[in-house]
Amino acid sequence: MDPGDHDHGYGGSGGAFGDPAMGRGTGRGPEGLQVCPWEDRQRFGFLNALYLTTRDVLTAPGSFFGRMPSRLGYLQPLFYAIVLGVLAALLGWIWSLTGSSLRTLVSGDVLHGLFGPVPSFLGFVASPFTTTLDVAVRAGLMHLLLMLLGGNKLGFEATFRVAAYGKAAGVVALVPFCGSLVAVLWELAIDIIGLYRIHGTDPWRAMVAVLAPAVLCFSSIAAAVLLLILGAAAS
Repeated sequence: MDPGDHDHGYGGSGGAFGDPAMGRGTGRGPEGLQVCPWEDRQRFGFLNALYLTTRDVLTAPGSFFGRMPSRLGYLQPLFYAIVLGVLAALLGWIWSLTGSSLRTLVSGDVLHGLFGPVPSFLGFVASPFTTTLDVAVRAGLMHLLLMLLGGNKLGFEATFRVAAYGKAAGVVALVPFCGSLVAVLWELAIDIIGLYRIHGTDPWRAMVAVLAPAVLCFSSIAAAVLLLILGAAAS
């Protein structure tokens, strides 16, 4: 069966949207596909829908996006991304408070100035806006490349949904030490699988659409951090 074929029906083993105890799935979208728990919160409840959706994005992104309708609007996926972005920023700020004194004792380096309690709090306050901007920009860049490569099958909303629900990987960033790096790699993998499944495009097109903007972004950030460190060392 073609990976982009959305006639998967309800349920399925391993990574089904709904809790097995609740039946074989949730409601249907306008394309006759399966609506994820987050977009059926009236049935599942807010916290349960958040958990089920995050679990399925992280553990079975192929099934998740393979059954996702692509014409339900932008609001629900964006709301999901914002909720996770705000939660991650809040916990990140709390984590910075618990570790701030230790960082100060070890060294007063540039990293403490970048990721200490004050910058983390400002990041928490701005998280709804930065998350929205991040999802919109990433979706726009991925979709532009997907169109140039001939991989766009279902329109911009499908790509936007991948970018928004891919923010589920942000919960991994809360793991100490290597969590942030793992979260970035996990999100890239989710985006690649998501584009591949929801658009039914070739895997290499999905990989280029996701990795090319990521490489450009990481290169720009690395250059900016390097300049900041060199400037701090010279002063």
